[in-house]
Amino acid sequence: MGPASDLQNFITYQAHIQNIKRQLIVKVGRDGQIDVYLNLKLPVDVVEYARDHLQDKDNVMRLNRQLSEIMTQDAEEIIRTLQKRGCDAFGIGRQLIAHHPTMWKSLEWNKEYPNVRFHPQITVNIVGNGILN
Repeated sequence: MGPASDLQNFITYQAHIQNIKRQLIVKVGRDGQIDVYLNLKLPVDVVEYARDHLQDKDNVMRLNRQLSEIMTQDAEEIIRTLQKRGCDAFGIGRQLIAHHPTMWKSLEWNKEYPNVRFHPQITVNIVGNGILN
């Protein structure tokens, strides 16, 4: 158990993974730098929340913001781990092959992939609470 100020210590939630909205944009700069913008809109149900007050709109909005920040930080860490391991789970190489074939031919992808800059943004939206909705 961690500090009481840490939201993750007193909330349990379940994501609606079938309803995730994902937007993936791959941009190549003039200098050849590859930037990936990954935006996820994630609806969740709060199964358990020790402080309750989920009927208060301001509280729900605050929780949405906090969970969004936490999940965005988690996504950044996961992406860094994938890059270190050389795992192109998002198919960035395929995007480059399809949309930037000339650049792709000049790349050593295994060496370049760890230098790709990812910009994840997770937006959480609490859509329900309790075990039964």
